[in-house]
Amino acid sequence: MATPKSPIRLYHLTSEKWGQVVLADRRLKYSRFDDLNDPFELLSAHLGQRDVREFHKAMKAEVDKRYGLLCLSKTWRSPVMWAHYADKHRGLCLGFDVKEAARVDYTPARLKHVIDETKSGLRTIVDLTKVALVTKFEEWKYEKEWRLFRDFRDEKPEPNGFFYQPFNNHIALREVLIGYRCPLTPEQVAQLVGTPVHDVTIIKVRPSFQEFKMVRQKLVAERIIKGREPNDGALDSEGQGRPL
Repeated sequence: MATPKSPIRLYHLTSEKWGQVVLADRRLKYSRFDDLNDPFELLSAHLGQRDVREFHKAMKAEVDKRYGLLCLSKTWRSPVMWAHYADKHRGLCLGFDVKEAARVDYTPARLKHVIDETKSGLRTIVDLTKVALVTKFEEWKYEKEWRLFRDFRDEKPEPNGFFYQPFNNHIALREVLIGYRCPLTPEQVAQLVGTPVHDVTIIKVRPSFQEFKMVRQKLVAERIIKGREPNDGALDSEGQGRPL
């Protein structure tokens, strides 16, 4: 399970409607594994053997009940991601500096595990669960996904039944990218952002003239909203450190 050694810039794509809610409320909603669009979530293992099948069935039920996750991407430039997760380019993409996240690994075939019945089983359960949490079929690799997990065992949900991650120093809002079909202006987005903790850059995106990727629309001036705190170690939109 790969994790960053320093903050990494990751992106959350969403519709215009929910993007406005996220910005206004300054928080992201955790998903449950049962809510995700991949029917093979937590089932990356080859389940031909009965003991492996029974183990993963029990493990999946426990993880579904216990954990939530935030699914983020390493890139905002993929037109496919905008189409699938940002309402066909009519939505928004929010960029965060994230301190703790796990990179998803992609595999061309189901993984074969052996359940060791000669030991207590604790290490086997922990290790195989960690693998299952971050392994997906290779056809999903265009998402360049990273995940944040949260254990809900000792927590109570909001009255609506959901759990949320507030913007803070561990997941700091740093960018808002406006889809090229989105009607919102940078000024309207700036009003939603309000006064952030750290500087937030707002830009408009468009399809590249030369490549199959999304790029910044330079004809629309970017907006930079100054934050309340110093921006130590800020990252640019490719996840690399930049001078301030």
